[in-house]
Amino acid sequence: MNDISTAQVLKSLADDTRLSIVRKLARDNCEVNGSDIVSDCALALKLSQPTMSHHFHKLVAAGVVSERKSGVEKFYQLNRTLLDSIGINANKL
Repeated sequence: MNDISTAQVLKSLADDTRLSIVRKLARDNCEVNGSDIVSDCALALKLSQPTMSHHFHKLVAAGVVSERKSGVEKFYQLNRTLLDSIGINANKL
């Protein structure tokens, strides 16, 4: 798992908001546009866009979500390989 510990991953998933984000990404099962997913989650969870961005940052820092930048756009995808490596099936969260 390189520099990311199992504890970091589990801590990132221990938050209800971040767990909801991971569930949504698991259902989508593909790379998604950052502005779309952040807006969708903010609306569904009744949280502000900056709050949602904070949660996405935490998930990226823990390695649970990968982030790809293309120009000014960001794209997010669930890191299933990492989750599988510590015995977490994203489809069962």
